[in-house]
Formats: sequence, structure tokens, C-alpha cells
Amino acid sequence: MKAKITNKIIGYHYSNPEAYKSMKTNGIDGYITFNFDNFAGLIPGKRFICPGYGTNLPKEAYACVIEGLLEPEPKSWLENKEFPNLWKYLMYDICKKNEVMHDICRKKEIMLLSFELKSKDKAYIVERANVERELYRDSKGLGKPTKETMDEAFKKYWESRIPVFDYKGGYSVPQLTIWTGIEFNRLNVEWVKSTNKVWQKVLKNNAL
Repeated sequence: MKAKITNKIIGYHYSNPEAYKSMKTNGIDGYITFNFDNFAGLIPGKRFICPGYGTNLPKEAYACVIEGLLEPEPKSWLENKEFPNLWKYLMYDICKKNEVMHDICRKKEIMLLSFELKSKDKAYIVERANVERELYRDSKGLGKPTKETMDEAFKKYWESRIPVFDYKGGYSVPQLTIWTGIEFNRLNVEWVKSTNKVWQKVLKNNAL
């Protein structure tokens, strides 16, 4: 018999009102999602490892996941001496990547979602630093990453998975990664803020 999970763990995921609205209905705005056509909620949408990287890794390593955090603004991401611009890079993807598109496509608001993790969730903590060290190689004067070094980094990234309820700390850049969906009725809206306001706070906290 499986032991009952007693410790409460909350996951956090940055999104936007448009995406949140689509989470109310099955699938992703009419697109085929294979395992999630009849599922309403937060759906895995980004590959854990892109095809072409890593060697001798299982199929699951290339599956889509939900990426999240254990805190809304974790110190390990905001104030990491080894990766000083890590939080800025993450939030740039969230806040700024649509600015070059037509106004109708821009996301004018950012939303922070939270959800309590359950034992049924295929949720893990992974060490993001395994990948970041390769991405920072050139800036540290260690030369550009090669296919071989990136393959090894992604292998370590995959092998760093620890079930979320077993994680006791110790990772430099802990990232919540979930291979299953989170039902809509489990999602809580922590806040909704203008994209510009969120980005200005990032710039203030992570000045170049």
C-alpha cells in the first residue's frame, strides 16, 4: 500500500489571462494534444529535452512537460551568483517574447497560477544548473558548448529528477517539472499584473 502524502507542496506557474481562459476547455484551443484532448486545465506544452540532444535517453525525456517553481520568486533563481541573469532570462521569455508580434498577439498581462501537488502527479524537481552551466560556458571564457558537452548536460539534467515529495533541497537551481496535467479546478490565481509592471520589477531586481 502506498504511503499517504502528508506534507503540502505548492507549485507555481507563470501564464497569462488568454492561456488561462483556454484552460477552461478541453485540449488547447482546438489543437490535437494526444493525451489531453479530453482534459481541461494546465497541460504539458514544452519538451523537457528537445529532440536531437542527449544520448541513449528514454522517450519520456523528450515528452512535453509543465515547467514551474516551488516559490513565486525563488532566491536561488533571483540571486544566483553562478548564473546572475537567470531570472531575467526566464522572465524575458514570459514578458517580452511577444513584443515583436502584432498588437493583437501581445500578452498585456501576466498571471501567476498556483496549485497543490498531489501524489498522483508525475512531478519532479530537476537541477536546472546542469543545462545553465553549458549555456554560460562562453561568457565564462570556457569556449562555446559543443554537441557532446550539451548532450552530457542534458543527460545530467534528466538524471537529476527527484520526485517532488522526496526533494529535501540542495539543488542550485531547482525547477519543478511535471509530466502530467493539472486539472482546472486545482488552479488558483495568485495575481494578474500588467506585463510592463512585471518586467520593470525584473529590471529593478536584476540590473545588468
